[in-house]
Amino acid sequence: MNRARLSVLVVFFVNGAVFANWAPRIPEIQNALSIDVATLGLALTGVGLGGLAAAPLAASLVRRFGSRWAILASGLLLCSSFVLPAVAVSWWTLLAALVLLGGADSVMDISMNAQGVLVEERLGRSVLSSFHAAWSVGAVVGGVTGAAAAGVRMPVAAHFGLVAVVLGAVLAAVGRGLLGPEPVAPTSDVDRDVPQVVVRPTAALAMLGVVVLLAGLMEDFPQSWSAVYMTTEEGAGPGSAGIAFVAFSAAMLIGRLVGDRIVDRFGPSAVLTGGASVVAVAFLVILGVSSLAADLPVLVIAAFALAGLGSSPLFPVVFSLAGRLPGMSSAAAISVVSLVSRIGFLLAPLAVGHVVDASGFGPVLAAIAAAGVVVAVIGWCYGRRFPIDTDQSRDRR
Repeated sequence: MNRARLSVLVVFFVNGAVFANWAPRIPEIQNALSIDVATLGLALTGVGLGGLAAAPLAASLVRRFGSRWAILASGLLLCSSFVLPAVAVSWWTLLAALVLLGGADSVMDISMNAQGVLVEERLGRSVLSSFHAAWSVGAVVGGVTGAAAAGVRMPVAAHFGLVAVVLGAVLAAVGRGLLGPEPVAPTSDVDRDVPQVVVRPTAALAMLGVVVLLAGLMEDFPQSWSAVYMTTEEGAGPGSAGIAFVAFSAAMLIGRLVGDRIVDRFGPSAVLTGGASVVAVAFLVILGVSSLAADLPVLVIAAFALAGLGSSPLFPVVFSLAGRLPGMSSAAAISVVSLVSRIGFLLAPLAVGHVVDASGFGPVLAAIAAAGVVVAVIGWCYGRRFPIDTDQSRDRR
């Protein structure tokens, strides 16, 4: 089981590192294609569009072949096609490349979370946050690598090609350690003792779906737009524009390293409320700096770090809760919340691009802060309506 856990950690790392290498190079790709922010936003919807289209397929693949083979197939596709955005010649070829990457990422995301829930169940304790911490490690490493490559003006195609080869080889090397097809788990004594009618999968999934929809909006801005924001609003150069994303990812990593213990201590609903509240405060700080039209890059970077800390538990908590809902298979429930999150990642770039082009970053920052408040309220309501999930989380130790 330790080998399986290590393999899943590496899988999450690879997934996080791929797109993190992409984020710091977005301004260069935008300049190379000579497109404005609205057109860039349209092209960036490719990630969400591809993910949205592929999400329903992922659950079927996991059920039929197991999450192990779904991870390997989608992960290798993600790595091998990563170079495509670097060789795009127009906004629509960039869009097509990102559709393919988004689809591969969607299948990998669902299957690796299903594998993570399987490992969590076999270990009998919370570990999903540590897997998402590995994703954040990958995001930090990828963000630093991407920023460094931009700083030395390494050609984007060469950079992305090297990333594809290295991460693809790492993923292939750990494939044998992943768990095979998931057996149907027998009902445990705890499950028999719990009044399952308390949890209504449809209502619970609806609330979790709203959380991941808005969490997707919160995470997409640092990933897709922080470098652009730092360049246009704070006057950052190519090498330093990616620091805000690195700060966000590093803080997210720290939060996820301690996330399992915090969830076990306070319960998932309290963690959702607290984390989302921190995100709201962070984006209000960035909004304040933007409203003052002041060059305060250190404060903005610190606010992005605070947002990463608040965002860190949102996806792990939702995937863990969804994967353990009574009356639904883990893969099916995870695919539902993943599908909804992909809608957020689809809408965010398009909406942000058009709003920024028309009105600047202010309205976008205010909307993300408001999304944090909404998620905080939902987290509080979820704990009151479905207390069974909080109790199960604590009993799993």
